[in-house]
Amino acid sequence: MKEQLQSELDSVQIEQAIAQYVRQITVSPQPAEIYTDLGNLYTQQGQWHEAVKNYRQAIALKPDFAEAHRHLAVVLDQSGKASLAANHLFEAFQLQPEAVSAQQQYKLGQTLQRQDKPARAIACYRAAIELKPNFWSAYNTLANLLTEQGKDRRVIEVYRLGVRNNPQNSHYYFALAAAFAARQKWVRASNNFQQAAELSPSAKVYYHWGLALSQLNKYDQAQSCWQQAIALQPDHIAAHYQLGLLWQNQQQWQQALVAYKQVIAINPDDADTLVNLGLVYRHLQQDDLSINCYCKAMGQISKSSSLETEAIAGYQQTLAEHPQATAKLYYQLGKLLRARGRFPEAIAAYCQTIQLDPNFKNAYIDLQYTPITKEQSTELIEFYRQIVTKYPEITIAWGNLGDALTQQDRVPEAIDCYRTGSYHKVIQTYPHLAKLSWHKQKQSGPDFIIAGASKSGTSSIYYYLSRHPQVLLAHKKEIDFYQQNYQRGIDWYLAHFPTITDRADFLTGEATPNYLRFPQVAQRIKATFPQAKIIILLRNPVDRAISWHYHKLNTGLTKDNLATAIATEIDRLATVSEAEITNTGFYDPDNIISSLYIYKIKPWIELLGRKQFLILKSEAFYLNPLEAMEQVFKFLGLPNCPLENYPKVNAGSYNQVDLSLRKTLSEYFAPYNRQLEEYLNMDFGWA
Repeated sequence: MKEQLQSELDSVQIEQAIAQYVRQITVSPQPAEIYTDLGNLYTQQGQWHEAVKNYRQAIALKPDFAEAHRHLAVVLDQSGKASLAANHLFEAFQLQPEAVSAQQQYKLGQTLQRQDKPARAIACYRAAIELKPNFWSAYNTLANLLTEQGKDRRVIEVYRLGVRNNPQNSHYYFALAAAFAARQKWVRASNNFQQAAELSPSAKVYYHWGLALSQLNKYDQAQSCWQQAIALQPDHIAAHYQLGLLWQNQQQWQQALVAYKQVIAINPDDADTLVNLGLVYRHLQQDDLSINCYCKAMGQISKSSSLETEAIAGYQQTLAEHPQATAKLYYQLGKLLRARGRFPEAIAAYCQTIQLDPNFKNAYIDLQYTPITKEQSTELIEFYRQIVTKYPEITIAWGNLGDALTQQDRVPEAIDCYRTGSYHKVIQTYPHLAKLSWHKQKQSGPDFIIAGASKSGTSSIYYYLSRHPQVLLAHKKEIDFYQQNYQRGIDWYLAHFPTITDRADFLTGEATPNYLRFPQVAQRIKATFPQAKIIILLRNPVDRAISWHYHKLNTGLTKDNLATAIATEIDRLATVSEAEITNTGFYDPDNIISSLYIYKIKPWIELLGRKQFLILKSEAFYLNPLEAMEQVFKFLGLPNCPLENYPKVNAGSYNQVDLSLRKTLSEYFAPYNRQLEEYLNMDFGWA
C-alpha cells in the first residue's frame, strides 16, 4: 500500500514538472537542456513519442549535445527503431568518447555492422582498440570486416598495430602472417609465423608456417614444420595430408603412402586423400588397392566435380595398366560412370567387361538400361554380332543385338534376334522342350502383364513367376512395347515371347513397371490383347517416391538431391490439373506424380474392368511372398508352385532419409491414399 501511494505521488510530481517545463517553453525560448529534461520526464511515463520530439528539439538547438543523443538512442530502441537508435548512439560516442568503454564501442560496432553501416562500425572498432590496445576481438572483427570489403592492405595495417601494441602475444603475429599469406607475401608471412611459433608453439602455427615455406620452395623446412605440428597434435589431419602431398610430388611413394594412411585412419571418407592414395598405390603397382580407393572416393564426391573427373581418370588409367584386370573391375567402372551420366564411357566399360567374360549377365542388363545414341548403336551391333557368332548360346546377347537393331529401325533383323534368343533361353532352362514343335512366329499375345508400379517389387514377382514350369517369360523383363515401341508393330512385340507359349499348357507375360504411368498404354492393350491379365504392385508412396529418386540418381538419370527434387515437384504439382497428372508420364523430377496411384490406376480399370486386375500391396508381398504368389498363380489359373526361398530382386539401397522429409511426403500423399482405398475398396494401411 505504501509503495502504491509513493508511485502515485511520483506520477503526480512528474506531471506537475512536465506542466511547469511546458509553461516555461511557451513563455520564452529555453536552452537545449530543458528539452532534454522534459524528454526524460516523458520517458519515465512511457510517452515515447513526446520524449522523442523533445530530445530532437534539444539536438536541433545544440547538435553536439551528447546526452540528448544518448537518451534519444535509448527511447528509439525501446520504440523498435534500432537503426535510428544506433545512429544517435554513435553520435553520442563520437561527441563524448571519454564516457564510453571499449566494450561499449565494440558492441555498437557489431550493431552497426549488422545494420550494414560498415564505415561507422569500423570507427567503433578502431575506438575500442584505442581504448583497449589488447582487445583481440576488436582487432579480429575489424580485420574480418575489412576483408569482406576487399581492403587487404588495411587488414595488414590492423594486425601490424596489434603486433606493436602486443609484442609478446602470438595471436597478433599469426593473424598478421595469415594476412600476408592472403596477399601471397610469403616471405613476410613466413617471418611472422616463425615469430608466432617462437612465442607460443602450436600445431596450428607450425602447419600454416609449413604452407608458407612450401610456397617459397623450402620443402625441407616445410616438412619439418608439418612434422612438428603432428608432434604437437598427432591427429592433425591437414598436416598429414600436406606431408603426403609433398612426398607424392617428390615421388617418394612409400612415405606418401604412410602419410595418406594416417589421414584415412583419422577420416576414412576423405575424398581428396582417397584419390591421391589411389595414385600412390598405382605407382606402387598395387592396382586393386588403387581401384578400391578410387571407388570409395567416388562414393563421397559430388557429381560433375573436378575431383570426380580425377578419380574416374585414375580408375581408368589403373585398369589400363593392370596386368590382370578382371571383368568385375570393368563392370564396376561401368556402373560408376553410368551413375554419373557418363553413358558413352559406361558403355565402353560394359563392353570391355563382356569381352573379358562373355557370360557376364549383369553387364548386358545394364546396357539395356543405359541411354545409347543411334551412332553408338552401330558399334554395338557389330560388337554383339561378334559375341553371338562366337557364343550363340548366350541368349541375352541376342536380345541386346535386337535392341541395337531396333534403335536403327532394322525391325525384321531385330525380330529374328529376339526369336532366336527367346527360343534358346527356354530350351537352356527346359531342354526337353526342344523336342516339341515350335511355331516360327507367335500368334497369341501375352497372358499377363506386370504393369507397375516401378520400385514396388516387380523384379521380384517376375523372378518368382519365372520359376514356375508352366510360365515361359519374355526374353527380358522390360520390353516397353506399349509406350516406347508401339510403332514397331505387333510382330516385333510378339517376337520377344517364346512361340511355344501358344500352347494351352504354357503361359507367358512381361513386366514393364512404367506402363502404369500412361493411360494410353491401357487403351493400346485393349486394342490389341484385351484378354491379358494385369498385375500391379503398389508400395507405400513415400517409400516408392524415395526409392525411385535414388534409382534415377544411381543410374545417372538425375543429379538433384532428394530434398530439392521433392520441393521442386510439390511446387510444380500445385500448378497442374488432375487431367495433366493423369496424362503425364515422365518429367524430372517425377518421384511424387508416379506415386499418385489413384490418378494412374483409375483410367486402367475404367478401360479394362476391375476383374482384369490383381492388385497387391508391396509390403504384404515382401512380408509373405509364399502367400502372395499363391494369389498370383490362382489369378493366372496356374497350380501353386512354392519356392525354397524368395530373394528380393533388384532391391535399391540408400542412406536414411530425413524424418521431416518423410513427414512432408506422408502428409502430401495422405488424401490421395484415402481416395485410392475408397476406389479399390482395399486397406493399404500406409497412414
